[in-house]
Amino acid sequence: MKSTPVAESVNKRLRPLYATGFIHSFVLWYSVEKLFMRSVGLNDYLITIATLVYIVVMMVANIPLGLLADRWSRKGVLYIATCALIGSSVVCGFSHGLPVYATGISVWGLFYAAYAGTYDSAVYDVVLEETGTADAFERCYGRVQMFEATAFITSALLSAAVAHYFSLRVEYFLTIPFTCCAFLTLSRFREPGLHRTVPRLHLGAHLGRIVRGTTSGNVGWIVLGLVANCVVMRLLIEFYQLWYLGLALPVLWYGPSCAAMYSGAWSGGALANVLRGRGTVMAAALGTLVIACGLFVRDPRVVVGAQVATIFGVTVLNIALTRYLHDAMPSTVRAGASSVVSTIGYGVFVPAALAFGLFSRGHGIFQASIFVVVPLAVMCVSVAWARHGSARAAQQPQGLDQLAERRLAPSLEPVREPALGGSVRGVASAPYWWPADRARQPAGARPKVNRVGEPAKSLASRANTQSSRSA
Repeated sequence: MKSTPVAESVNKRLRPLYATGFIHSFVLWYSVEKLFMRSVGLNDYLITIATLVYIVVMMVANIPLGLLADRWSRKGVLYIATCALIGSSVVCGFSHGLPVYATGISVWGLFYAAYAGTYDSAVYDVVLEETGTADAFERCYGRVQMFEATAFITSALLSAAVAHYFSLRVEYFLTIPFTCCAFLTLSRFREPGLHRTVPRLHLGAHLGRIVRGTTSGNVGWIVLGLVANCVVMRLLIEFYQLWYLGLALPVLWYGPSCAAMYSGAWSGGALANVLRGRGTVMAAALGTLVIACGLFVRDPRVVVGAQVATIFGVTVLNIALTRYLHDAMPSTVRAGASSVVSTIGYGVFVPAALAFGLFSRGHGIFQASIFVVVPLAVMCVSVAWARHGSARAAQQPQGLDQLAERRLAPSLEPVREPALGGSVRGVASAPYWWPADRARQPAGARPKVNRVGEPAKSLASRANTQSSRSA
């Protein structure tokens, strides 16, 4: 009887975030970027170098921005992302060679560092605050992916007209005013407050919890799967136009082909909730591996079809593996852990992309498709182990440390700080008591507990009140 109102409250609260995701992804120059880089004198190898420059910048900024999202504000980090996207469009639009363009795309790396790990963490916490469980995460985060893909498709189709009637450079400048709209949509988003409901750890302890959480037990397989997924997704997103160049497609093909590829991401987001079962996730992994072999074929229809299907598969798998990761993380380190995984993924992607560029220059882009197929095979193995461990963890009873991350009923006794690992089905909406605090509490006292739907401001204020009492 209460499922419909809860679903409506979650959707209402996430609508500004959906709109922000659309705006952040509506970038006209994405679909013609490699063509523009060619027009300013960059060959395939220099394109790869410019890509690696921004990835290095993004890797350096990724973990600090993830920690900032956990320790300060996920909404504030998204404001930083908006500013970086605007700055990147300005600098790249004025570039005429590698140095300036590499500078602009490095600013874009700051955008992606602030972007990655923040949306999924915010969605996960909103779902927990409103429902008490993470069961709706795939559906809600899938909608974020759908809005992003819709923006990619729309901007790709529009960019074809802009390139035809104006120029490639104009695409960068026309992106700026639309990106500014993200400031308005973000201002209407009520940020979840679960990551603020506990005493803030020292930075070293915070990093230690993230490292232990991402390397313990079954989480290692989840991380490996996400890293392989990152490599495949970034290779396709960054270099998919090289297949079009290898096929000598006309300029008018770029926009529609890009739109078709991102329609695969839209479909993956739409069907992620349907395909979240353990058997269907494994089938999606194997099917994606088989279909990706079409990238070896020198036929435009086969190549575009393989790109669409591969993006569909890796989107579904990314959402499933992200759910596995967040289930094993408390809210206080959720964005940081996601950023660490993203950093590892790009750390692997950097040498893979460099080898991809060198290999494609010497042997051709179609033979270089092996760099997509091999990580997909690794991801299949990782998904098999990750889902096996996830099913086993779900059958085990949760300990007191994990129960601290749930929406506690008033009848439960105070619990200790949550441990990392395991399957967490909810996050505490009130500050839990540390062991030292429990010793000072009067006998029979119980922690104050918030009800589902209480505003994040109330959660944070209670956390601050209890911290001051402890002090």
